[in-house]
Formats: sequence, C-alpha cells, structure tokens
Amino acid sequence: MAAPGARRLFYAALAATLILKLLFATFLPMTGDEAYFIVWGMHPAMGYYDHPPMVGWWLSALLPFGHAEWWLRMPVILLNTFIGWAVMRILRPHRGDLAYLTGTLYLIAPVNLYNVLITTDTPVILFIFLTGWAYYQALVSQAWRDYVLSGLAVGLGMLSKYFEGLIAIALGAHWLLLDRRRRSFLGLLLVAAIGAALFAQNIWWNYEHCWDNFLFNLVNRTHHGLRVDGPPVYLLTLLYLITPPILLGLYRVRGQIRARLREPLVGGFAVFAGVPLLLFGLLSFKNQIGLHWLLGFYPFVFVLYGALCEAKAQRMALRFMFWFSAAHVVLLGTLLALPTPALKHIAPKFYPIVVLGSHTAAVWKAAEPYAAGRHLATRGYATAGILEYHTQRHFAVFGTGSDHGREDDSLTDFRNWNGQNVLLISTNDLPATAYAPYFEKVRKVVVDVQGAPISLILGDGFKYAQYYAKILKPIRNSYYRFPHWLPVGQCPFTQRYFGTK
Repeated sequence: MAAPGARRLFYAALAATLILKLLFATFLPMTGDEAYFIVWGMHPAMGYYDHPPMVGWWLSALLPFGHAEWWLRMPVILLNTFIGWAVMRILRPHRGDLAYLTGTLYLIAPVNLYNVLITTDTPVILFIFLTGWAYYQALVSQAWRDYVLSGLAVGLGMLSKYFEGLIAIALGAHWLLLDRRRRSFLGLLLVAAIGAALFAQNIWWNYEHCWDNFLFNLVNRTHHGLRVDGPPVYLLTLLYLITPPILLGLYRVRGQIRARLREPLVGGFAVFAGVPLLLFGLLSFKNQIGLHWLLGFYPFVFVLYGALCEAKAQRMALRFMFWFSAAHVVLLGTLLALPTPALKHIAPKFYPIVVLGSHTAAVWKAAEPYAAGRHLATRGYATAGILEYHTQRHFAVFGTGSDHGREDDSLTDFRNWNGQNVLLISTNDLPATAYAPYFEKVRKVVVDVQGAPISLILGDGFKYAQYYAKILKPIRNSYYRFPHWLPVGQCPFTQRYFGTK
C-alpha cells in the first residue's frame, strides 16, 4: 500500500471510529459504575473510597457544562482516538507508511470502539500510555525534559488508579534488564521522585480517611487461596483482546524481538507491555483479571507489533480486525435498537436493573409521589448512582452493600435519619418484612415499568439503634479493620458512629 493510501485509510478510520463512538455514547444508557463515578463528580473531594480521585476531578470539571451521556463520556471517546494517532506518531519515523496501518489497526480494534464508558480506567489508560511514550522518548534523547514528563505522567496516573504502579515497575525493569546507563538511572530516579511527590497527596488523604483506597484494593477485595480457573481465563482474555493475527505476527518475529531488545523502540515497548502482562498472569492465580485491567498496557503491544511486522502481516491483521470489529458493532447496534421489553427474554434476571437504567425517568415518575418528606435510598451503589445522576437528588445506600462502591459511607449520616421516613427504590423482590427491623412501620408498593416490577419500600420511623447494631457494626468489622502496623490519622466513618479511629 502506497503512503498516500495508508494515510487516507488511517484518517478515514480516525474520523469513522470517532463518529461511531459518539453514536454509541449517545444511545447507550448510563451504566451503574459510570453513574457512581459521576456522583463523585457531584461531590468534589480530594479522594474517594474505591480509587484515587482523578476521574472524579475530570467529571467535576465537565458537569457544570452539561449532564448528557455523550458529554460526560467525552474523555473516553477521545482517549483511544488520541492513542491511535500517537501509536502512528511513535512509529512513523521508523516505519514510514506502515505506521499508518498500525494506527488504523489500533483504531478499529473492537474494544476501542465499544469502550465508551467513563470510569476510573479512562484517566489511568491515558497516563500509562503517556508514561511509556515519554520514557521511550527519554531513552532516545536522554533529555531531562522527557524524564520529567514521564514522572508527571506516573504521578497523575497514580492519582487515577494503582495500575499505574505496574508501568513504573516496568520502567525499573527496563533499566535493570536492558539499559544500565548512568544517565538513565538518574532519569529513573527523577521519574520516581516526581511521581512520589504527586502521589503523596493521595497517601495523606488516605491517612486522614480510613486508608479507604488501600483497604479496598489490597485487603477487602483480595481473594484468598488459589484460583484454578484464573490463568486459563486470563489467557483467553489476552487472546480475545490482542487477537490471533497480532499474536501470530509477534510470534513470527520473536527472533527479531530478542535480537533488538536493546533498541528503545523494541526493547522499551516489549518491556512496557510484557512486564505488566506477566505480573497480571501471576496475579491470575489469586484474582480474576478483568479485561479492563489490561487496557492501559494494550497500546504498547500495537507499537511493538508495528515496529517489527511487515506490510503483508499488517494487511492480514487489518482484514481480520475489520470483520471482527464489524461483528461487535452489529451486535451492540442490534441490542441498542431492540425495544426494552425484548431484553426481558435475553437477560430476565437483570431486566429490572436494565429498566431502571434505561427508563429512569419513568421509574422516578412512579416513585416521586411517595418521596415527599422522605430520605431517598436504594440497596446498592449502582442503582443509587443511576437515580442520583438522573434525578439530581441524593440516594443513600441502605444496608451493608458490598466491598465495592462504599463512597456513600462518607456521604450519608444515618444518625440524622433517626425517627424519620424513608423511600427505598429496589429492583429485587424482597418482602417488606426484610426491612421491618429498621422502621416503626413499613409497607411495600410495586410499580410496573416496561414490564419490570420495581419495589418502593415506604419506611416510617427509622430505628437508628437497630440499624447501628445490625448494619453499621458489620460494615465496620468488614471494611474498616486496619492492620495493626498501619498508622491511622482520622477515620470519619468509625469516628462518626463509634467515637474511635
């Protein structure tokens, strides 16, 4: 393919995929996880329970200008468009027009088309990529400026999600295994110092807020014991994400990879991708590795592939990727076009939550007449986030909840509810008696929305003492138990309810 043709193909793919993602982002209802992070943006803070605060900060900046799904998803819509362009720019000086083919290949990969959800992964994917790109530039130029940029990206990534730490490990591994230049070592120290200085803010916030991030990520959600299904599932995830043609292409050039490891373009991106993916492989014996965990390191695989694979292999991969992605687009487009009641037969167990997410206005219209003079609540963070996003009214999480989505522990003070009335909106069919211990009087109203039964629990006279004994104490024992070696500055949750850190 001549250079002008490859360029035209790349820019056509850039425009077409951007339009397609905008359409998906416009018509896909806001998911529970996304709405939960939007609630972060509605309540700006220096940190949040589950993860560092970056996505909350981004959403706080976007919310004053609109609440539309496509607008709040704009960072992730632009993210992979930018990375696809950057992959081309990295390769262009070395591979000429083949760089455009690699960039196109990245742009049309399925996950880069349907991933239009704004989550904590969005900023960390960006900063992981910028970390690797800037450090690669530093390996080539040995300029302090590039090390500074890489350090800033590390720090901002660590304020996004802790997966950024894996690329930091990869930078150290690259020096240890392949580089060993004195200036590179000093540059690596500069990266670490800048990253640590930015990350210090998050450490201080955690010290003053129950070590929420650390307990969630390193203690409360950690699987104990070995998972025999973990490694096979992880390998299948890699096969799906990277795709067989790209894996085959990399396998065929394995000799070139070994021979050229000391070249920054080959060795750098091989380590930036390989070390984190290897660490995830080891972790898969303990935890299930989600596909989204891998997305920050995914672009580095394309850079390595584009650095070594020739036009014939790239054209074959492009043909496969086009049809593979087309199948995903058709499937997602069909699901979005289906009338909501049709989904009842596809996923009957989840149909009520689908209705609550896609017809929230109708759910709230049915519930609002009961809301006057009542605190609003749901049983989980996903439904609470969806309802708060659509109604602009705060919904508390009632009950013990799960190890995920515990930000409401800091937003709601149940002491203030004592003796007052509550409206709880639920997508499950628990009887009113399940809530009876916590109220003087309780009744249940079931409303039908698009064929889904939505439960409205009307609780009068909230019994704080009962809730304290049956709910708040188990929450403390499950989610706010600090290792003996961990110094605790403040813990608003335990101080509020138990008068102690």
